[in-house]
Amino acid sequence: MKEAEDQSQGRKLLTAVERILSDTDSLIALAEQQVLRAGGDKREAAEEVVRSFSNRAAVAGGLAAAPALIPGAGTLVAALGGALADMGFLLKYEVEMALVLSYLHGFDIRKDEERQLAFLLASVSTYDAKSGENVLVDVAKAEGVAIWKYAPREVSKHLVSVMTKIALLQLSKGLVRALPLVGIAVGSSMNKVLTKRVGERCIRDLQKRREFLGAEATREEQEEDVVEARVRPPAKKKSAAKKSTARKSAAGRKS
Repeated sequence: MKEAEDQSQGRKLLTAVERILSDTDSLIALAEQQVLRAGGDKREAAEEVVRSFSNRAAVAGGLAAAPALIPGAGTLVAALGGALADMGFLLKYEVEMALVLSYLHGFDIRKDEERQLAFLLASVSTYDAKSGENVLVDVAKAEGVAIWKYAPREVSKHLVSVMTKIALLQLSKGLVRALPLVGIAVGSSMNKVLTKRVGERCIRDLQKRREFLGAEATREEQEEDVVEARVRPPAKKKSAAKKSTARKSAAGRKS
């Protein structure tokens, strides 16, 4: 019963964040804008994306006590209440950041599976940064790069599990928000630092994914070459009699 209630909190948080995410086209436009500003340097663009979203998260953390000032606040507060609403704002920006970073690393975030992976990457990174634990070991029984091999159903299952853990962690640490001035200062600084860590983690993991996919492609090409070599018919060798005849004909022409 307790486990079902906990998962219900995780699903509520997930659903609420999904409802207030910016649309994909605007995130792609933001990514391309940052690339232009960086003169085509995608690494520099990715770093600027992390700075931009960490600043947004800081503002959201500081204004958590005044939800009417933040777009989408009514949805989150109505669905989740105070403590989780603040986490909802934070996750909104971190998921959007993960989507923009995924696009900068060459992944098509218009695809549902890519959006889901970006959501999982952001939530895993958030939980790890807040708790100091590696949730992939705890939940998925796998290390870092294994996340990229998950089937869509596995991604969905682990996403609910991680969001449940985030919800429970947030509820257990949400008492500071009851003190308005302290809550604003702490919320702002903590959100900025946390989002910066999440962004840096996302960049590292996306680079690992690129390396992983590159290695997979190379391995598949090598396997195809081996198979092709096995099925290719061997070159025909001339018989000894034909070779002898050819040598005699050549000698006759010379004479």
